[in-house]
Formats: sequence, structure tokens, C-alpha cells
Amino acid sequence: MEHKVEKDMAKEKILTVKSVPDDTEIKESKPLYRRRKCQLCCCLGVGLIVLMGIILLILVFAVFKAKDPDVRVNGVKLAHLNITYGSLVPQIQLMLDLNITVHNPNRASFKYTNGSSILYYQAIEVGHGDIPAGRLGAGHTMTEVVTLNVQADKFLMGSNFTKDFAAGLIPVSATTRISGRVNVLNIYKHHAVSYSWCDISVFIANATLARFQCRYSLHQ
Repeated sequence: MEHKVEKDMAKEKILTVKSVPDDTEIKESKPLYRRRKCQLCCCLGVGLIVLMGIILLILVFAVFKAKDPDVRVNGVKLAHLNITYGSLVPQIQLMLDLNITVHNPNRASFKYTNGSSILYYQAIEVGHGDIPAGRLGAGHTMTEVVTLNVQADKFLMGSNFTKDFAAGLIPVSATTRISGRVNVLNIYKHHAVSYSWCDISVFIANATLARFQCRYSLHQ
């Protein structure tokens, strides 16, 4: 009987020992909880930064959306016309001034490289003019006068020159090319190349322009 009582008391001691929490486990659980809390805070912080970045990009593309510059040939002036009859075939010395405007509709600057205007007669290059590189501020407009100096001997290469000269009307065409880039907050760069084609007819009898018509195109 006494032996049975001692066994029961021993079992109660064992149960009592097992029910007491271990101080070591309590001490280890606190740093683990803090570490998980820090990880959660870091994840929330990173997520918030990413969300703010996405919102910022949306605002940049909505407010600072890059637009193509507007390049126009406003007019053509016959600056010089001289006809020489010293040889069997007459020679023409011609100089044209192209009045070109470049408008930047963006809220960022537009930087363009060296451009050019080329004068053609029957697909033969007879004149050339340079457009110097530059930078346009947001919403600004630039006006440039490009002078095309024509090489007289190049006209003689055209198969219809004698016929056109006899009719008193010389048809030429001028192409203008301007290439540039819009830099939006150093985040996004928009590149575009603008072309213009102008058909011009020159009356050689009274040194006037009979026709002037342009069309435009953009290549991104």
C-alpha cells in the first residue's frame, strides 16, 4: 500500500514539473517575435516605396507625356535669281530662303542635332542648307532661316532642263530634316525625326514663286 502511494506521489511530481513553463523557451520566443515584427515592417515599407514609385511614374507619364515637336516651313523667299546666256545652254544661279519654325509643346526641353535642308531638281541634289543644333525650352518656339545656295551646273544634269527653261517655269523641291530628343526628368527620353517636303515652282521671267506647297511627316 505504501509502495503504491509513493508511486502516485512520484507521478504527481512529474506532472508538476512538466506543467511549469521553461524560462529558456520564453526568453527565445521574445527575440523571435521582435524579428518577425521587424520583417513585417520592412515588407510594408518596401511595398509602400514601390507603390509610391508606381504612382510617381503614372504622374510623370500623364503630366509630362512626351509629344512630337511641330516643325513647319512657313514660307519660301526667292533671295536671288541670275540667268547667264554666255553658252549654248543657259545657266541659272538661284538662292532660296526657307523660313522654318520649330515648336516644342512639351513640359521638358527638346534638344535637336544638326539638321539640313536639301533642294532637288528632278531627283538631283542642286542645293544644300544647314540647320545648326540647339535646344528648345518647354513650350518655346524657334525660327530659323535656311539659305539654299543652288549650284548652277547641277541644273544641266536634268533631262528636262531645256524644256522647263523654255516654258519659263523651273519646278524644284526642298526637303528638311530635324532630329531631336525630349528628356523627361532624366527618366524617359523620346526621340523623333521630323521631315518636310515642299514643292516649289520658280517663274524665271519675273523672278517670282509660282507655287509653294508642303507636307510633313514624323518618324519615331
